Amino acid sequence: MRKQNLGNTGIGALIAANLLLWLFFLPQSNQYPQYALQILGEVLSSSALILFACALLLSNKPRVLEPYFGGLDKMYVTHKSIAILAVILITFHELLIPKTGKTGPGIGLGILAFSCILAVVLVTIGPRVPVLSRITRFTYDGWRKIHRFMGLFFIFGFAHMLMVEPLLLHSPVLTVYICGISGIGILAYIYKEFVWGRLRPHKAHIVEGVRKLNGSTAEVVLKPQAGKLAYRAGQFMFVHFEDDKLLAEPHPFTISSAPRQDNLHISIKASGDWTGYLHENLKAGMLARVDGPYGLFDYKTGGGKQVWVAGGIGVTPFLSWIRDFDGESEQEIDFFYTLASPAEALFLDEIEGAAARNKRFHAHVGYTSETGRLSVQKIVAASGAVSGKEIYMCGPIGMLLAFREAFIQQGAHGVNIHYEEFNFR
Repeated sequence: MRKQNLGNTGIGALIAANLLLWLFFLPQSNQYPQYALQILGEVLSSSALILFACALLLSNKPRVLEPYFGGLDKMYVTHKSIAILAVILITFHELLIPKTGKTGPGIGLGILAFSCILAVVLVTIGPRVPVLSRITRFTYDGWRKIHRFMGLFFIFGFAHMLMVEPLLLHSPVLTVYICGISGIGILAYIYKEFVWGRLRPHKAHIVEGVRKLNGSTAEVVLKPQAGKLAYRAGQFMFVHFEDDKLLAEPHPFTISSAPRQDNLHISIKASGDWTGYLHENLKAGMLARVDGPYGLFDYKTGGGKQVWVAGGIGVTPFLSWIRDFDGESEQEIDFFYTLASPAEALFLDEIEGAAARNKRFHAHVGYTSETGRLSVQKIVAASGAVSGKEIYMCGPIGMLLAFREAFIQQGAHGVNIHYEEFNFR
C-alpha cells in the first residue's frame, strides 16, 4: 500500500473497528423495546462521532500527517468528505432511533447539535444551490467563522450521548473506544481554538512590492521580518494581511519564488471577490502573516522523464521549480504552458531563459486563441509517449480531472499523475 493512502485507510479502519466491536461486544439491555433499531441508530451515531473527531484532528493541519494523505490539499478533501459522511450518518440516526418519550437536557443537546450542524451544512452548500443562494448569502470569511463552531456542536453531540443513557454505555469496551476517540476530537478542537495560534505563530512579513503583471494578475513580494521561511520549491502557504479588515482572512497561495531567494513571491489572479479586492487594494508596506509551508507537490521525487502541464495562473508552482534550477536538471522535462491569448502570458522571459540554459528542459507555450485548446493528444505528439513518465499538473480542477483520465487512456499510470486540489471549502 502506498504511504499516501494510509491516512484514509486508517480512518476506514477506525470505522471498521467500531462495527466489529458492536458485533463482538454487543450491549445487552431490556430497556429498549425496539432493540435492533436502537442498535442500528447507535452504530450510525458512534460512527459519526469517530468521523467528526477525525475531521477535527485534520483541521489542525498537522504536517506530520501530510505524507499519509498525499499533502495538505488531499487531507482537506478527506476532512470535507468525512464531515459530509458524518452528517449523513447523524441524519439517518435521527430518523431511525426509536423515540422513547424521554425528556431532559440530554435530548435538548442532541436536538441543538443536530440543528446547528444542519445550519452549517446549508450555509456551506447554499452558494451552489440556486434557491438556497438567495437565502444564505455568506462570504467565505463569514462561512469560516461559523464553521469554527463545528467543534462546539460536536461537544454538544458527545454530551448528548452520555446523558441519554444509550445502549453503548452498557458495553465497557465500546464506551472506552468511542469516548477515547471523541476525547481526541475534543482536545483537537480546544488545541485549534486556544493553543494553536500561540505555539505555531504566523511569520511576519512586509509587502515589499505589488507588481501588476496584467489587468487581473499581480506578483506580490513579501519580505520576512525575522527568520526566513524554510520551504521546498512548489509548496504553498496561507497568507493574510492585517492592515485591511477584508484581507485579514487567510487564503492559500503557491510560493512562486525559489527557496534560495530572500523574499517570498506569490502570483495572485483576481478570480473572485477576495482576490479581486486584493488586486486593487494591496499596497507596499502592509503587514502580512504567513502560515506554512504545506504540500508535497515536488518534481524532484519523480522519475527521470517528466511532463509538466500548467493552465493560466497554475504556472506558479512550476515557476518556483524553474527558478530553483541549479544548472541543468537531472530530469528530462517537457513543460506545456497554455493561455487564452498572448496578453495573458506571464513570466515568458524566465521560462524561455530557463529553456535556453537547461538543455533538458523544453518549454511548449501555446494560446487557445491561436492553436485551440491543449489536449493530451497534442502533448503526446510533441513529447512522445507518456507511459512511464511522471506527470505534474496545475490549473482549473475541471482541466486536471479531464487530463488525468486522458493521460491514463494514453498509457500513463495513475500513481505517476500528480496535482494539487485547492477546493478547500
